[in-house]
Amino acid sequence: MKTGTQSLQSRFTGLFLNPADSRIYACIRIAFALVSLLNLMQIWPDREIFFTDAGMVDQEVVRKYTVGAYLSVFDLCHDVSAVSTYMLFSGCGMVLLLLGVWPRVAAGIVYVWYVSYGMRAPLILVGWDEVLRSTAFLVLVSPMPECWSLRSRKARKRAAPEMQVPCYGLTLMKVQLTAIYLQAVLARLDNEYWMSGDFMSFFLLSHNARWPGLWVLNYGLLLKGVTYLVLLVELAIPFLLMVPKWRWFGFGAGILLHAGISLMSYNLMLFFLAMMTLYLSFLKPEDMDWLERRLPRRS
Repeated sequence: MKTGTQSLQSRFTGLFLNPADSRIYACIRIAFALVSLLNLMQIWPDREIFFTDAGMVDQEVVRKYTVGAYLSVFDLCHDVSAVSTYMLFSGCGMVLLLLGVWPRVAAGIVYVWYVSYGMRAPLILVGWDEVLRSTAFLVLVSPMPECWSLRSRKARKRAAPEMQVPCYGLTLMKVQLTAIYLQAVLARLDNEYWMSGDFMSFFLLSHNARWPGLWVLNYGLLLKGVTYLVLLVELAIPFLLMVPKWRWFGFGAGILLHAGISLMSYNLMLFFLAMMTLYLSFLKPEDMDWLERRLPRRS
């Protein structure tokens, strides 16, 4: 009994402390920073409407209806110049994170950005905002290896970059991805449109679809099957990703699912990219070896 308990304890500890390839963390850091920059650029043209006192939501109203503490840098930004300055500052943090320069500080700046604008403008939040905010926190608390960064050039003169780091950050990202899919499926079990199989038909008739129109009515039976297939795929993806020999089936199913959503929906490409960032936590060292062999090398 004692041996079994120790073995279970050892496996649980291994989920967080076993060595992981530092290049996987670097790949996630770079991808997350790029998606964050794209998100920032999408918000930038509407910054006055979203975040200033002259915008669509008064900050005092937001503060009044916020559950818990109101924590937002936008509490100090009331006009468009102050908002623009803070957004540019946050963008600089994303660039530093992308380059691997002061990555912990940069990740903190990016995380504060997501918390701040989520508090200030809750009406603009969509699915990828929540995904990126949780990913920002996970990147912040994860190891920050020196590989694939500007600082690693100087580091190589002193010592070789660290190739093995604890895997706890990757484990937390895998749990996050699993939770997103399971929560999505569970939430839909109580939805009459999903359970009846009519969701896709109604969605493609709505203004959220890329090509809304009555053509949808000719494919009711097919779309009913697609509705149930989406539920099945979302339920299966986390389990496929966790089994090594089925891992690439999980990647393929996830890419097809989110690419299909982006194709048929209006303005959901960022959701696709935000989810793919979490998928990178399922990469293996052999995947990074394959990638490095195809990257251009400097002499």
